[in-house]
Amino acid sequence: MKTNYTGSSFGGRAGTVGAALLATFAARANPIVLPEKPVAPEITFVLGSAILLEVACVWMVLRRWGRPRLFVLWLMGMHALTYPGFMALLAALDELRPVSAAVIGETVVVVVEGAMIYLLCRFLRPKKSEVAAPSALRCWLASLAGNACSVAAFPILSAAFEWFGPR
Repeated sequence: MKTNYTGSSFGGRAGTVGAALLATFAARANPIVLPEKPVAPEITFVLGSAILLEVACVWMVLRRWGRPRLFVLWLMGMHALTYPGFMALLAALDELRPVSAAVIGETVVVVVEGAMIYLLCRFLRPKKSEVAAPSALRCWLASLAGNACSVAAFPILSAAFEWFGPR
């Protein structure tokens, strides 16, 4: 009796994603030094706003090309993978200067996010779309522009939270 095993069950895929996310916890991927005051509201506001700004920037750069349905949600979900990876990379580069580690980490994030955006636009867009999908270079440039906006806005958002946030 012959069995047909493809090896791609939902449990196997979910286990792989779970193991990848748990690997960042094992790497103690949290380079943020926690002060004495609670920072959860501030970090949530700043990271959430920076990610939304990045998503908006990528959407604006790629608005004339073929994109999948719910493109903004795909981009936000993409950060569930790239942010823990970025934190793990920062932890791995702990021996370098913080600026060097951040530059290397952001470069890797731009390359990975650009590739993920390209794959999203290439394979998840409607098949009968009359608009061409963006090129890989355009996707990487959109990722670079989005990450540049996000990095530039991070200190501004932190200051805004300090100014307008709870006292």
